[in-house]
Amino acid sequence: MQRARLLQSVWLCRQRLGQLPGRSASFASLPFSYATKPATPLLPLQPLQLRSLGTGGVLSAAERRSRRPASAEKPKASVADVWSQLETYYRQHDLINFDHCQRLLELLQQSAPPPGFGIEEVHFLLGSCVPELLPAQSSQARLQLFQSLWAQLIKLGQPTLAHYHTKLQVLRQNRLPLHDYRSLLAEIAVYHGAADSSLYGALLDVAGAAGNMRMATEILSEMRERSFALTEHNFHALLLGHARSGDLPGAESVLASMRAAGIQLGSSTQALWFEALVENGQVAQAKELLQVEQGFTAPQLLQMLRGLLASKDVDTELIQLLVKELPREFLTGLDLPPAIRSLCIQLVHQGRTEVVIQLVGALPAPKFELQNQNQNVDEYGALLLQEFFRAHVPLDQTLQFAGQLVQRNQNVRALHLVAELALRRLPSSALHCLEVLSAAGEQLRPHYFWPLILHHYRREGESGMLRLLAEMQRLRVECDEETLRHYLLPHLRQTLTQPLEAVKALEAAGVKPSHTLCPVVSHLLQQHQMTEVLDLLERYPTRLDLSTLLQPLASLAVNARATKRFEVFAKVIQALQQKALQRADDFVGSLLLQMSGPQTRLRQDPAALRRFLHELRRLELQISPAASEALLSVVRHATDDADLVQEVAKTLQKMKNPQLALPADTASLHGGFIKHPRDMSIDELECHLVELESKQLNPRGVLRRLLQLSVRSGRLERAQQLLAKCQALKVQTSAGMMASILDLHIKLRDLPRAQESLERLSSTYPAFQIDEHKVIDYAALLVQGQQLEAAKHLLQRRAEQHKVVGGDYVMKNVWQLLTNVGQLAAAAPRGDGESSKPLNQTREWLDFLRGLGYCQSHNALLGPVVREWLLKGDLDAAVAEFQRLANTHKHTPLQFELLSLLVRLGNGDEQEMARFPGVSAESAQQHLAAVTATVSRVHGAANMNSALLLALAESGKETQLRRLIINPEFRINHELLVKNCEHLGQEGAVRTLLRLARGVRGVQRTIDEQKIYDLLLAQFCRSNDYEAALDLFERLEGDDELKVSHEFLRNLVQLLQVNQVEVPSAVALRAHVR
Repeated sequence: MQRARLLQSVWLCRQRLGQLPGRSASFASLPFSYATKPATPLLPLQPLQLRSLGTGGVLSAAERRSRRPASAEKPKASVADVWSQLETYYRQHDLINFDHCQRLLELLQQSAPPPGFGIEEVHFLLGSCVPELLPAQSSQARLQLFQSLWAQLIKLGQPTLAHYHTKLQVLRQNRLPLHDYRSLLAEIAVYHGAADSSLYGALLDVAGAAGNMRMATEILSEMRERSFALTEHNFHALLLGHARSGDLPGAESVLASMRAAGIQLGSSTQALWFEALVENGQVAQAKELLQVEQGFTAPQLLQMLRGLLASKDVDTELIQLLVKELPREFLTGLDLPPAIRSLCIQLVHQGRTEVVIQLVGALPAPKFELQNQNQNVDEYGALLLQEFFRAHVPLDQTLQFAGQLVQRNQNVRALHLVAELALRRLPSSALHCLEVLSAAGEQLRPHYFWPLILHHYRREGESGMLRLLAEMQRLRVECDEETLRHYLLPHLRQTLTQPLEAVKALEAAGVKPSHTLCPVVSHLLQQHQMTEVLDLLERYPTRLDLSTLLQPLASLAVNARATKRFEVFAKVIQALQQKALQRADDFVGSLLLQMSGPQTRLRQDPAALRRFLHELRRLELQISPAASEALLSVVRHATDDADLVQEVAKTLQKMKNPQLALPADTASLHGGFIKHPRDMSIDELECHLVELESKQLNPRGVLRRLLQLSVRSGRLERAQQLLAKCQALKVQTSAGMMASILDLHIKLRDLPRAQESLERLSSTYPAFQIDEHKVIDYAALLVQGQQLEAAKHLLQRRAEQHKVVGGDYVMKNVWQLLTNVGQLAAAAPRGDGESSKPLNQTREWLDFLRGLGYCQSHNALLGPVVREWLLKGDLDAAVAEFQRLANTHKHTPLQFELLSLLVRLGNGDEQEMARFPGVSAESAQQHLAAVTATVSRVHGAANMNSALLLALAESGKETQLRRLIINPEFRINHELLVKNCEHLGQEGAVRTLLRLARGVRGVQRTIDEQKIYDLLLAQFCRSNDYEAALDLFERLEGDDELKVSHEFLRNLVQLLQVNQVEVPSAVALRAHVR
């Protein structure tokens, strides 16, 4: 079968080249006869992920693997294998892969050809050394390949006359000269006798294609000596020869000779004359010829187009005229016509990208069948885009071409293909491609960045990965759990040595701790770092989806059993249970069932299981009745020890809680049912939605649940898409779904749609109670829209209809509402008739909210009251308000900000003086004295002094700071100062901490100077700013009075290693790093 397929391919190629015995094709149709057939590859084109990346030396992933050094288990590729790859590529793309030819040639040179591979196959490869089949290579590269293959042909036997015709055909199509045609004729005469007219005609074709009129004249002379009559085909060769030698009058004389010989100037002759005109710059005359002459065939039009594009100055209008003349059936298809695609690839590798863009722009868009959902809609120009990367075309031109393909509906996914090719071939530019894709309105997904994450890790280390995370956030791409688990955390080895700092670093890169905590805990569990897990869970109150931790915990249990760390393991389970997102789910029972599952050692060790249960019972952890029965059954099957079974049964009885139930997925493993959508996570719901849509089932329930969870988790763009789907499917809206839609519009700051959603919810479900935080957020949106009375009426009506809970649960929402009120009040113009005693609207609103029960007096909520006066530029009122609130509520809101402002004003800061035009330095100092006295009365002198030190440091008043510190009567609260410094370090107040460190030097009763530098370095580690860390070290190293601690040096070395930066010798020597 393979032999039959190979011979069929050989026959097709020889037919295309016009070299079948006893047959001669017209000169005009020879180069393009193969291209006029519709492209019907025998094998369907695969998606881009499986395609070969080019036509000459560019291989697919499978082919690249096949070129790796063969191992003992993997046999070396054979001639038949490579030939099969070559044939497959040819059938798919109507092109020959140059690398396949090279590999095949290498195998033939190393050993004798195998049976079934002979002269016919080599002849096929010889005829393929033409621009139409190897467009990515130069003429010289194709000639070298031909010469190497000719040497292999000679090894197999004496070349026939057909082989010599193929040789001349290859020279003609590559426009290469034949330096000594008489030697070739003598060689042919030895084996095949004297040359006939067809052979002389082929020699004349070579001379004409190369523009060698001297050789053409000599050949004509010999033809006359042998009484060979000139045919139309010979005249065409002479016409083309004069044109390519720049002798246009000579070409016209050939036309005159044809008329004199009685040869009619048909369409083939006119096509060659058109080519002669455009190659010699006669564009106007060529246009006139195209308008006058009619009846050109598709091969002739393609020949004319090739001649036009080969000229120096390409006329766009003429390209459009030629394309317009092409038959419609020739241009129909899901990709570029093979002949035009081959021509475009050749032009791309010649550096003429603009010409390619013009040519493709003149082609019509493909027609897709609406009923056929399996057809490729991203095939048009895909192979050409790959060649853009192979030819190193500037990225801007590649993106321009892809953008035009999208605009003309030729390939709506062209920008996606460019981004994918960049990710595989040019990762350094892939981020720019993704930016362009995002700017075009396409939604980027996290897995687009997986190759970039690995690329940045190889190039820039862990800091490069974190910087890429920040870029993802800038492009509005949320880092999902799969990206964290499989691509980020396994490579953040240095960063994860300090898990708390790792979570902070990921947060600084834009990933919320609520998203990172669970994957980080999972990673630490896999590394058996139970102590670090306990510390991390203690620091963050985030609720966790514990179902994702069952597998790493089960693996950790194996280590805990082997190392006898039952107690620590139980503490980890207790800490996780306290963070459970689903309190009613039996997490402990699910874990124990997985730990004692089939083929596990714990199932065969009931004594160890008893120890686990004992520690869990000691910490008062509980399990469901179903889990209790299942575990007791496991113990009974594992041992005959009645005492052990009875002890385990008593322990399980004490741990049993009827209110707990096994999760749906765990229950299904023990005879339960599949998970309900209400129990699914967001990722599971997304997968379920895709499954339902692919099966054309009802997705309405999943859409409702997914919309609610997306709004709740802040995935607003996805929520908008889901809302559009719900509206398109006319999904029945429940009260909870309508409340989620209201929350979505509130978070999007879309007041008109939020009002409309609230009215619809109130009219449809009048008894439905909206969450308090949503009501307060809606009121804040109303205030932002300058509808204060409407906001007040809304809050008052809610308090009248339902009991208000308030408290810390809604404190952040209330703070945002008060902040909006203060900003609106400060921006409002003051009227002429305003009363002498100005009002504070924020204070009025706070009293209003307190009266309704939404909140109580809190330092954070009193801050917007003072800030309103500052925004209005009324410092006197701000200080008076501060004193009033301190006396009334025993709180000092905006204490640090107010002290820093008064210090700057008291020292005559010009920028602050401009904000408060009526304030002088003396009045500011008086206000400062009043504020410090108030703070001392509320919090004590030591706490006030600590705050004043930070205010002086923040304002840059180092002299005053030092004067206070060295004063022995100046008492401070050391613990409060350290806590405030830690907060400033997290906020990135580097200058403030440096000033404070210089001020406290040598004063042992205040904060340790080294402690401040450690806080600064911790901030640099979180932001991956190793340059600032090195500057800090150099500054400290130059200070003879300061000795840098070893902990500081160790953290600095770790930061440099994370960023793959060479550790300076001074640092390495001090830190004892090799």
